[in-house]
Amino acid sequence: MDAGGHGWTSGLFRDREIAEHFADTATFASFARFEQALIRGLAQAGLVDTGDAAPLIDQISAFEPDHAAIEMATVRDGVPVPEYVRQLRSRVSGPGSDLLHFGATSQDLVDTAAIEALGQTGAILALRLDELLALLAGVTAANGANPLRAITRMQPALGFQASDRLTAWAQPLDDLRTRLKDLTGRTRILQFGGAVGNLQALGNNAAIIAQTIADELGLNWPGHSWHSSRAPMIAHANWMSELTGALGKIGQDIALMALRGDNDIRLSGGGSSSAMPHKQNPVTAERLVTLARFNATLLSAMHQSQIHEMERSGAAWMLEWMILPQMCETAGASLIAASALVRSIESMGEPG
Repeated sequence: MDAGGHGWTSGLFRDREIAEHFADTATFASFARFEQALIRGLAQAGLVDTGDAAPLIDQISAFEPDHAAIEMATVRDGVPVPEYVRQLRSRVSGPGSDLLHFGATSQDLVDTAAIEALGQTGAILALRLDELLALLAGVTAANGANPLRAITRMQPALGFQASDRLTAWAQPLDDLRTRLKDLTGRTRILQFGGAVGNLQALGNNAAIIAQTIADELGLNWPGHSWHSSRAPMIAHANWMSELTGALGKIGQDIALMALRGDNDIRLSGGGSSSAMPHKQNPVTAERLVTLARFNATLLSAMHQSQIHEMERSGAAWMLEWMILPQMCETAGASLIAASALVRSIESMGEPG
């Protein structure tokens, strides 16, 4: 989903690398992995003959879904899985094929695909955070001892060093980087509950099948479904909003420093004005502020999306689909912009 809907804004707000992990191709590939893992689980439980499982898995691997048909059917079904499974069943045959998708439900596939996408997004953001922290360390090494005027409540305060402000920028990011590893570990969990969340169709085989699926996908099995408990998604949304907020603070500071002049900061580049050729607008700094405010706004909607009625909500679930990928892209775009902004710092503070 393009923020704002304008093609000309895509370079400002989009992150195509992250968007790919939420795209149809990636999502349907995750569905296929889930269905393959389910067949392995059914074989482990003795519900599918081991000799029959391998050809079924091979056929699922070779299956190429009709994306356009799934998109059309989703308008009717409200979720892509029913049409995906219908197509899959029409292409996969042989002994045991009647147990395709057995014991699972649409939410199991969609939520597990989202967890996989969040894990891949987290890996990308971790690398970008490492790069940004290294860039900030470089600016600190070059400029940290330079005198700088502290500003409190929009008024000049005491003098201190550039390193003090740079440290205030870097410390929250360093903390977020540490917490990201824990966040990813805690939320790499399989969603598997079946029709109403209790895996009743699988009976006494539920635990072994669930654990097999989790092992095959490299996820953890929490021992229960979490259909109506959106804690993993909310945790990622909270972290991303905090990240973009920390980056927005850097952008806001740099924009104000640029306004105060070269004794505060000198930047290379800058945006042009159609009316005032002398200006170099701190566009990248401004963009960080915008992205931070956008994610802060989306975060409130994510908290709305955790209100599921009874065992599953279509309305709350759809809201989550609209928001979470955008928050991931916004976080990614913010890190790219922040690194570019820090690279543009020629000097900070008054050189000795």
